[in-house]
Amino acid sequence: MDIGNYGKIFLSGIGGSSMSSLAKILLLRGKTVCGSDMQQSESTDELIKRGVTVYIGQSAENIAKEQPDAVVKTEAVAETNPEIVEAKNRGIPVFRRAELLGALLDGYKKTIGVAGTHGKTTTSSMITSVFLASGLDFSAILGGHMKQLGDGYRIGETDSVCAFESCEYKESYLFFKSDISVVLNIAPDHMEYFKTRENLINSFKRYLKNTKPGGTVVFNAEDAASLEMIDGYEGGTVSFGLEKGRFHAKNVEMIKGRAAFDLYDGERLMGNVRLAIPGEHNVKNALAAAAACTVYGLDAETVIKGLCDFAGDERRFEYHCVVNGAVIADDYAHHPDAYKVTFDTARAVGFRRIIAIHQPHTFSRTKMMMKEFAEVLSTVDHVIVAPIYAARETNDLYNVSALDLVKLLPNAEYCETFEDIADRVFETAKDGDLFITLGRGDIYKAAKLIAKREKLRRNCE
Repeated sequence: MDIGNYGKIFLSGIGGSSMSSLAKILLLRGKTVCGSDMQQSESTDELIKRGVTVYIGQSAENIAKEQPDAVVKTEAVAETNPEIVEAKNRGIPVFRRAELLGALLDGYKKTIGVAGTHGKTTTSSMITSVFLASGLDFSAILGGHMKQLGDGYRIGETDSVCAFESCEYKESYLFFKSDISVVLNIAPDHMEYFKTRENLINSFKRYLKNTKPGGTVVFNAEDAASLEMIDGYEGGTVSFGLEKGRFHAKNVEMIKGRAAFDLYDGERLMGNVRLAIPGEHNVKNALAAAAACTVYGLDAETVIKGLCDFAGDERRFEYHCVVNGAVIADDYAHHPDAYKVTFDTARAVGFRRIIAIHQPHTFSRTKMMMKEFAEVLSTVDHVIVAPIYAARETNDLYNVSALDLVKLLPNAEYCETFEDIADRVFETAKDGDLFITLGRGDIYKAAKLIAKREKLRRNCE
């Protein structure tokens, strides 16, 4: 995709965190931007304020009315979507989101891509925090809203370097070429697409080949699948891990759920890191970020400062309010492995009870990982299950329901609406509890609804 050929670009699925950032970047590049999404959100509201025409609902009429020069779609938008069909019927070129991002990245002298099943947004944001500490000019394109930026992107004044999140879904990352390619981990995910573990690992092997000549792959020395991926790779590599990697941690201490540790590059002590965000898993994310930034050429003092300054991302163990002494939080986790990490973090913080508010994401994932989700959710005190968030799918092939999961969990109940969920929270919340909404869909709205109700209640007292 040559962006210079298109003056007016229509984004189908414009409300997503990545797509909304790309829309803003296109505006800064002088493009006319319009688009659609299936539902209104804070992202669509903000884009409208910036002068972007946003349609809620997707139809052929949107394309007919706007007559854009090009259409860009998210992976959640199918080829049979009426907007895509209409664009093709009119001879308007249609591109994947990854093609647009790849075209934007090609304009930078150096790029740092962060891939992996878990931790991409946090690690790419940590890298961004280190660059903020450096005082250098840089750009960043993230998969979520970073609190220090107040957004999901940063556009520098030059084309020097850009850090970005590199997603494996439908092999989007094969459109990207990086000078530094970070792979955090490889776990079974998006298996409706990859089908087998071998296919998944081979896909990452292909991704490594996109690393630019003279570039470096940063990989997890303690992840078995990553070691299979790196086997036979002939380019430059740098490893990280709690104990085994070149970049590793010593004297790890958890203080109210937040990690403090000594950061080492080989035998060299770089300094002591005290993370401001909770979770022992973030030690590994910090190690990966430190490796990438050091490879780029940033000094140890800057790396340490940037990691300590990192304030987190929205929807990553994000606190919303307190109800009857119980903390209400939200997390983007949508895989059983990520749930375990979130629950371990909550236990380290010291909550008396953990109540998971689980929104299953897609029919295929719910069907394929029913057992795994049941196992991890059975480890918490109580579970509130919301209806399945369909995203890009229909239930015709899977014939699965959220109630199927509830039946497997003696500690679970089903709530049909966010209002019902909020009711249950206010009925059962006690001092020392954690109620945490979990999922990739719109379950965060339940946490915001609870916060809104609590604010109204306090104002009325």
